[in-house]
Amino acid sequence: MWSGLDPKLLRELQTIRQMVRLTHQTPIREWPLSVIPEHNVLFVVRQWPDGTITAYTMATDDRPAADSTPNQ
Repeated sequence: MWSGLDPKLLRELQTIRQMVRLTHQTPIREWPLSVIPEHNVLFVVRQWPDGTITAYTMATDDRPAADSTPNQ
């Protein structure tokens, strides 16, 4: 019988632990935000004090903000 956790699960848990640890730190460098219109995403890249570089994407919405619509 196999004992222990699946190595893939261990890597995923390690990644979660690292991301939680980074939420308590301030990035030392942030690159300018990039909008990638063909995918409707905002791309964010940050460097952390331990040298780790993270990249995130966040969906963008083509609709204007509610407060910027003209009054009718």
